[in-house]
Amino acid sequence: MRIDTLPLNKLAFIIVESNVEPDVMAALEEMGLKHYTRFADLHGHGETGRREGTAIFPGLNVMIMVAMPGEMVAGMVHKLHEVRDAFMITPGMKIIVTDAEMF
Repeated sequence: MRIDTLPLNKLAFIIVESNVEPDVMAALEEMGLKHYTRFADLHGHGETGRREGTAIFPGLNVMIMVAMPGEMVAGMVHKLHEVRDAFMITPGMKIIVTDAEMF
């Protein structure tokens, strides 16, 4: 079934270290999730440490917001965890999924 024929009833917020973003975007593209909103240069403090873009706390985060059919959520999470686990040092990544209504 084509993604454009399914209702987009879930919204995922993918928060990831900026150096991992190209791999995340490639994984989403492979799944047919081509439409997104990207928030760049985000500061944060999570399980893998602080990201403030400074010499003391280097690095920044990116958040990618993507709407999708509920049937795709488990596959997306699995694929993004594969991306995360492919790095020698596990990068910070959180995936938050919520219900969505689009108008």
